[in-house]
Amino acid sequence: MPVEVDLKRAYTLLYDDKKPQEALELYDAILEQSSENFTAHIYKAACLEKLYYGHRSWHNETTMQNALEFLESAVKIADKRGDRAKLAFANFRLFVHYYNCKEYPLSKGFFDKSRKLGYQDDTIGIWEANLKAKIAKWERKHGPLEAQEVAPTTTTNIQKDLADPSKLTEEPLILEKPAFKADWYQSTTSLTISLFTTSLPSSRESVSARVSPSLRYLEVSYLISQTGSEFQYNTRLSHEVDPEEIGINVLAKKIEITLKKKDKIQWKRLDDAAESSTSPVTAPTSSSTRKTAHSYPSSSKKSTDWSKFDVDEEEQNQSADAFFHQLYSRADPDTQRAMMKSMVESNGTALNTNWEEVAQKTVEMVPPEGSEPKKW
Repeated sequence: MPVEVDLKRAYTLLYDDKKPQEALELYDAILEQSSENFTAHIYKAACLEKLYYGHRSWHNETTMQNALEFLESAVKIADKRGDRAKLAFANFRLFVHYYNCKEYPLSKGFFDKSRKLGYQDDTIGIWEANLKAKIAKWERKHGPLEAQEVAPTTTTNIQKDLADPSKLTEEPLILEKPAFKADWYQSTTSLTISLFTTSLPSSRESVSARVSPSLRYLEVSYLISQTGSEFQYNTRLSHEVDPEEIGINVLAKKIEITLKKKDKIQWKRLDDAAESSTSPVTAPTSSSTRKTAHSYPSSSKKSTDWSKFDVDEEEQNQSADAFFHQLYSRADPDTQRAMMKSMVESNGTALNTNWEEVAQKTVEMVPPEGSEPKKW
């Protein structure tokens, strides 16, 4: 069977069928036939990472070390061939690897290199915002990054002798403005994360959404058929959710991931690593997420806490009602109906943009933090 057919089948096993172990075995078979297959090295590493985060028996240092070594090999293969696009992609995957390992200074080096080489996809903007927030937090604890000598905690030393990007043959890719943003809102029992992107999946069945055994780490991914790359959204949640209760909905302009809360409490933020003032990139959310790891590039400077209807100091003169109308005017008809119904039924204390959810039940009143509802 041609290698291309096996690669496609392995990719389907990994991302569509959510069977990383079977995909791993197939990538092993591909590498036996073609030991320098760049794609197999990249996605064998992805298999190992998914197994590490999703299966207790694979959750060990050896798994992640093996994943790192395959990413290193992919970088060397791309560099040997002088393939700028592949080298950019491999550096980006190394960035993601170190980011997930919480080695943020190292991850920044690979992120910067991937951008210099011209890597681009819909998620770049949010990754960049995430990284800025993490680096700012790291610098508050350790001092300026430029003054530090950073080395990986693993035994492998990566990319010591890669060629200068300027020596590669291809011209840099033109970077486009990322077409991706994220938002979220909550009810008493659930929360919904909306992922707005121009590269939507074909159906909800093609979207992989899972919660880790810790009940705090969410990973969303799917194949972008137009480019052959993978869409990824990852966040560490501020509270626990039920891993068996995950709803996926693909709409005209966004993907909605609905999670059931383990405890019926109001979340102050989505991500437990949220920052308050580390980056100028902000996103409106339904809780006080002034700066979360999942911010997105936007011309708006507002970050809204729906339970309090506060606004940032740069827009103090704009009322919550005006901001509601601003959101309402940009929404599709179903979202507008959901917004109106949820605001009316909750007496202005809860905003929900999911019509399928709102249409089936009465929206409960969620009073602002520190207050209690009263019947008159």
